[in-house]
Amino acid sequence: MAQDTIEVRNQGSFPEDDPTRGLEHDHRYVRQLFDRYLTTRDQQVKQQAGPAICEALTMHTSLEEAIFYPRVQETDTALIERCIEEHHDAEQIISQLQAMEAGKPDYDDLIQQLHEAIMDHIKAEEEQLFPAVRDSGLDLRELSLQMQAYESNLIATAARESQATQRPEQRS
Repeated sequence: MAQDTIEVRNQGSFPEDDPTRGLEHDHRYVRQLFDRYLTTRDQQVKQQAGPAICEALTMHTSLEEAIFYPRVQETDTALIERCIEEHHDAEQIISQLQAMEAGKPDYDDLIQQLHEAIMDHIKAEEEQLFPAVRDSGLDLRELSLQMQAYESNLIATAARESQATQRPEQRS
């Protein structure tokens, strides 16, 4: 995992009173990555932003599916099911992207497809799901703590995997 992705995840920790704000932080970060990728012709920028998009989305969807969605399922079951389906569709595109080289025409096309799908998904979460969660009466403090713990484990695991794949001279 790229070090900057780990740092962004650390910065996006979940406020104790409202875990949806941490998820919105992730959404802003992903939007920035997509913008960086889609507005440049610089292949080096694309080769950094493309994989970073995939990493960020993979961590975000893992957190939502493992902790957030199960806890908020009752707020809008149909919307949660739709969100999970959208995650699976995105995962298929991400798998294709991970097998390709960033910046190539086919990769660019898939990034555009992923962008469109993710922007629709973010809109549904931010305009429908998150307000419903905030108004649900759920213990958002407990949910935030669970999400923080899960995220910490994700970051630690990703950092260990990143360190293990580096050559000795790359390690700091």
